[in-house]
Amino acid sequence: MFATIEGEPELYLDEKVICIRMEPKFEAKSYTPSAMLHATNEMQIIGGRRYKLASDDEEGSSQEAESVDAASPEEADVSPSDAKLYFVRTTDRGIRDFQSALINGSNDSNMAWCNEIMSVRSFDLLEPDEKVQGFDEAWESGPVEVVLHPLVYDSDKAIELFCSVAGVERKDVEVRPYDNGVTFIAARLTKEAASRVSRINPLRTVHPLGRVSIESMRRSFTAAAPQVQVGNVAPTVKVGVFDGGCNPSVPLLSGFVTAHDCVPSPAEQAYVDHGGAVCGAILHGELSGKDANDTLPLPEVSVDCFRVLPTTDPTDFELYEAIDVIEQVVPNNPDISLYNLSFGPNGPILDDDISRFTYSLDTLTSTIDEDHENPLFSIAVGNDGELSEPFNRIQSPADLVNGLSVGAYAIDPSGNRVRAAYSCVGPGREGAKTKPDVLEFGGDINKPFIVADMQGNLLTATAGTSFASPLVVHKMGLMLAQSEDITPHMARMLMLHYADHNDSQAQEEYGFGISPSSADECLNCDENTVTTLYQGVLRPTELVSLPIFAPSINEASGFVTVRWTIVAVCAVDPNDTDEYTASCIQDTFVPHAMKYLFRKDGVGSKTLDLSDPDNAARAAELLNQGYKKSYLPISVPAKRYWEESDLRSNDFKWDTVISKHRRMRSSSLLQPSLTLQSVFRTNNDPDAITKYYAAVTVDAPRYPGSLYTSTLQQYQNLTPIRMKIQNRLTNRGGI
Repeated sequence: MFATIEGEPELYLDEKVICIRMEPKFEAKSYTPSAMLHATNEMQIIGGRRYKLASDDEEGSSQEAESVDAASPEEADVSPSDAKLYFVRTTDRGIRDFQSALINGSNDSNMAWCNEIMSVRSFDLLEPDEKVQGFDEAWESGPVEVVLHPLVYDSDKAIELFCSVAGVERKDVEVRPYDNGVTFIAARLTKEAASRVSRINPLRTVHPLGRVSIESMRRSFTAAAPQVQVGNVAPTVKVGVFDGGCNPSVPLLSGFVTAHDCVPSPAEQAYVDHGGAVCGAILHGELSGKDANDTLPLPEVSVDCFRVLPTTDPTDFELYEAIDVIEQVVPNNPDISLYNLSFGPNGPILDDDISRFTYSLDTLTSTIDEDHENPLFSIAVGNDGELSEPFNRIQSPADLVNGLSVGAYAIDPSGNRVRAAYSCVGPGREGAKTKPDVLEFGGDINKPFIVADMQGNLLTATAGTSFASPLVVHKMGLMLAQSEDITPHMARMLMLHYADHNDSQAQEEYGFGISPSSADECLNCDENTVTTLYQGVLRPTELVSLPIFAPSINEASGFVTVRWTIVAVCAVDPNDTDEYTASCIQDTFVPHAMKYLFRKDGVGSKTLDLSDPDNAARAAELLNQGYKKSYLPISVPAKRYWEESDLRSNDFKWDTVISKHRRMRSSSLLQPSLTLQSVFRTNNDPDAITKYYAAVTVDAPRYPGSLYTSTLQQYQNLTPIRMKIQNRLTNRGGI
């Protein structure tokens, strides 16, 4: 390592970043190599990611602490596997002190030190080809986004080093640093310049910065628009839209949309058409089958449309200008907590890289005081679904973990709802692996999406995920308008909870399923299908037990299905793509409050139902025989002994959405409950919080009588969600 650094000193600063590459399976937070860093006070973990490694047979065995480069997958002809890599900020002195401790064995009596050393595969530097991501062979030049490691003293020097090696002036790049985080730089580079900058030590990644893309209006036809009724009460729910502007004087928008020009560039008709169609979909939904003879109901939301496109300078980095506006608008408009974005940069997300757009929206969502509502962003996933892998993958910022990512479905000739071919697919990133979240109608050439036209009192036809997302926002806006008990992230959770999904639908295409058909579907219960809503805040190591209200459920006949969905809002860390979410919620389902496990080492275990009087004596007998009773009732499934990698892949640990169900005989249920525990990657901050929103549905088709009525009668502290009286309408005549 020293030879590499000393051979090219112009690529390094006083503060240096080295890599600790862990062996596979050593990825749980308990394996974080913290003890070994005590060998010097000049080494600190500042982030991490995944890395690819070949098998031991291909690499050859090495007993040295500092390894040679692993063979590439192509050269080794093996399927590479993943392992954890930590970035460590240090200095020349820190590297020497650590190297001395390894050589002279001064810490070998420290068991924690020895265990950590044995879990490490190598200490080395990030290779240039590990930093260059997302470029195809045809790319020769264009805008790129560069990510620099967080440095304490040399952050300005790192920017200067980048500009010097890239051959660009400081005034020709856009720099956006974030507190305690990475620095994002937008620049225009050639292929040769990108290759050069990949060798500088402070650089973490460089990837193409896709051009901002909006779905162009196809206008396959136009027709006269319906009129809109008016009411004597103005909508109380505001929705924000970031887009290309709109024409608020169009009758379908007039009185319900406020337009804000947030960039000094003149509006362009193509962008106005797009933004206006998005606003119309939020107000009125999709307008197939409507004409001049129809009258639309009064919108239950109003829209503030913030124009962020087109860019002020066509040669500038338009994405950064739009993000700058969003970062100013959202904190300054606390009365708006639901936003739609139907634009983004072309190009698939990258697992080992977080874009500034994604990080910005996740941070705007999570950095809200505990007693305030977190804003929610609904994002269109993109329209490159017909490209080959991996270019058909969802586009940023649809990979955000604290928001809703919406794909599109179309109607096939048989009337079935199927993923639209153009709709980008998952998976998402670590922290939100299931993406898109839902599919909503986006139309296609056979059955297009009908929207408001911005060039008259007309309707026109189009298609795209750009319009699927505002249709979801339309439904969530109705939920917020119809009940003051529903918050934006509660609405997000309900959209996922009531999504229509079957096992034949690939999760990477459909996510959690197809969006509910209406807001009412999410807000009403049937007689024997009851849903209870919960929300709260969890701090490090806190537990909460959510009772599942189902009186005398064990006396019902047949099978009962218990289904639950939980969404979390948590802090994020752009320094570690593998640990992007700072916390998660672990759920434990307890179907029977009186079933306990009795275990004796070397003998085995027995399960007893202590609600059965005959088992009381048996329990005492087992205790006298040396058995130990479990502290908590038996839960399903047991996850205690799963590997971290299994928890991530099978149970989606560290993801912000949990969606599960259990179908059981009614006789196996007694006072069921759902236990939630907050798990933080670090417990150093006692004020850290994770907000959660949950729904639990009990479906008992053969319950005697009404489960809904029985639940309200027995649990009188429960109340149905408060529904507002629909606004009274008055006809304002023709438009």
